[in-house]
Amino acid sequence: MNRNNLMAKLTAFMQGRYGPDPLYKGLVGLAMALLVLNLFVRSSALSLLAMAAMVFSLFRFFSKNRAGRAAENQRYLAIKDQAKKKFLLTKNRIRFIRTHRYRACPNCKTTLRLEKKVGIIRVKCPVCKNEFEVNIRR
Repeated sequence: MNRNNLMAKLTAFMQGRYGPDPLYKGLVGLAMALLVLNLFVRSSALSLLAMAAMVFSLFRFFSKNRAGRAAENQRYLAIKDQAKKKFLLTKNRIRFIRTHRYRACPNCKTTLRLEKKVGIIRVKCPVCKNEFEVNIRR
């Protein structure tokens, strides 16, 4: 079988299938991480989880339900984005612990970064324009 014929058959098979997306890549990465961890821990549960992640990623890859897979991917991206924001906020809190304090606006719950000035400070939220007082200690 020549190469062009094989490529044509593969192209025809993949026509209308969903293919790779960030969730697919995340699932494959999770499966690989679980398999590497399983080399050290030797657990059948880890092996089973890795296989389940790989099977689900292949199911998504070859699925013809494009709308369903796209919706799953959007939910995954929203969760990933939220986790990334939380991680960066925590990282910045640690990084600027000597110079800044972080407080939430009581109105819109936006996290504000305030300079560390001990005492009661009047703050205006840049998002909702609400003014409130914050007590910063040490």
